[in-house]
Amino acid sequence: IFSISCFLFLVPLSFAGAATLSVGPESGTFTVGSTFDVSLFLDTEGQSVNVLEVSLNFPSDKLQIVSPSTGSSIIGVWIAQPKFNNQAGRIDLQGGIPGGINVSNGLITTITFRVKSVGPATLRFLENSKILLHDGKGTDVLHDTTNGIYQLILPPPEGPLVGSETHPDQGSW
Repeated sequence: IFSISCFLFLVPLSFAGAATLSVGPESGTFTVGSTFDVSLFLDTEGQSVNVLEVSLNFPSDKLQIVSPSTGSSIIGVWIAQPKFNNQAGRIDLQGGIPGGINVSNGLITTITFRVKSVGPATLRFLENSKILLHDGKGTDVLHDTTNGIYQLILPPPEGPLVGSETHPDQGSW
């Protein structure tokens, strides 16, 4: 009886989690006024999944979403187009993959951010993010996330402006 009880308790633990979400690049340095792309990736760790719900938080005082892209994506059907709120610092994605998918580095979306101010900025997956197993039961298998940490800096000085009143056209001299 003891061995059967142990077996019943251990089986669900080995099946509990099987997917990870990550951002790429995980780190970087970007200047105020510039834009940079961050991609969201899914690793199903050998299992087939068919639905995802991803929420990502970003510091709204430092970053602004210019646009999320749904063009190149493992998502076959977007349940809702990506929704983002630059004031709240949040983006929400919901999609499905008919027939399921098993990937190690599947591209969910690419988001273009504009740098607004200096300082560290963290992109963080929120607790309500889910990856559902293609098992007919909607089993959430998300067990790990990798956030992004970025350094936002001022651009280097441009130097003095040089001009001439007597020779205003630089191209002809």
